[in-house]
Amino acid sequence: MRGFLGVLLGLAAASAAAAPVRWLDAAAWARPRDGAYVRTLAPVAETVRAYLQAPHARIVIRYPSGEEGILWAEELRAWLVALGVPSAQVETLPGSGRDDALALSVEPRP
Repeated sequence: MRGFLGVLLGLAAASAAAAPVRWLDAAAWARPRDGAYVRTLAPVAETVRAYLQAPHARIVIRYPSGEEGILWAEELRAWLVALGVPSAQVETLPGSGRDDALALSVEPRP
């Protein structure tokens, strides 16, 4: 678990400072997925890095409307949990604002 988070931290540290919202588009998600692939997705790595730097935060996944959007967000949530992010710290909400992408952000816990 710590190994995965360390890898994500290393990957994200190499990238430029990220905006508060990171977009995971449908094209990137359409590939066959496993843990190794999910870890390489820049929006995911950057979001986890921001989460690790904010001890009182949560990861919020906003999804496009419809059943497909819900399923997509819940699958990403399941991957994050499987790869070491506590389930209580990942929330899915409707309203990404785009039909072709999930909006990932790190926000204060309510």
